[in-house]
Amino acid sequence: KQDYAVRLEGPIVEDILQFELENLPGQSAARRWWRRHHKAEENRQPGEAQVLLVWRDNEEHRDDIERHYLKMLTQARREVIIANAYFFPGYRFLHALRKAARRGVRIKLIIQGEPDMPIVRVGARLLYNYLVKGGVQVFEYRRRPLHGKVALMDDHWATVGSSNLDPLSLSLNLEANVIIHDRNFNQTLRDNLNGIIAADCQQVDETMLPKRTWWNLTKSVLAFHFLRHFPALVGWLPAHTPRLAQVDPPAQPTMETQDRVETENTGVKP
Repeated sequence: KQDYAVRLEGPIVEDILQFELENLPGQSAARRWWRRHHKAEENRQPGEAQVLLVWRDNEEHRDDIERHYLKMLTQARREVIIANAYFFPGYRFLHALRKAARRGVRIKLIIQGEPDMPIVRVGARLLYNYLVKGGVQVFEYRRRPLHGKVALMDDHWATVGSSNLDPLSLSLNLEANVIIHDRNFNQTLRDNLNGIIAADCQQVDETMLPKRTWWNLTKSVLAFHFLRHFPALVGWLPAHTPRLAQVDPPAQPTMETQDRVETENTGVKP
């Protein structure tokens, strides 16, 4: 699979640790004993990058990740690249994406060319007319399954995490991303994504767009609203909580520095 992960060190690790502890289902006596006797080492020295943890849950942070994406699209001046395994956002995000393209921002969207679920492919293709004719460059990744959820803006903003831009991630699942302000990281991610576009993607042009017939329009509207409201329908079903195995935590490593952004940003714990 084509996927992405980042290694984080410094103050941001404490935010991630607290997020994990608060969202683990239950705490065993062994785990509580281990935490009392193995305190995490704190490192508050500033590093070269600013990192912010944001998450989406079903309580106080229902749209935090989406709001950071929307803010990014509003602030973009030159280029935005988004790579998502599943891409089916709502009207507000689609409008912001096309609006950025129309004011001159180069928008590149990388999505799966052969997704594992047929309805995902149908859903993504429903958006092609709207996006391509609005100036968004759409690329279908063809080499292997795409599992990444990353994006970048201009020369300093980037995000890596678990959240797709689709109904399940934005309206139902527990998701977490890190927002990274760092020019070197941005350039590294940009080089990788542009390399993928050049070697492993097919750009969607107007010859590949679905014909705009009344039947296709009707299918598009029905499918769009079904996919958008699917999380709400799932919410009415009986909840199933998977049973997770408890494992002993590893030895605490020595952490180096990593800066944090202002704590008043939504989604950060002091």
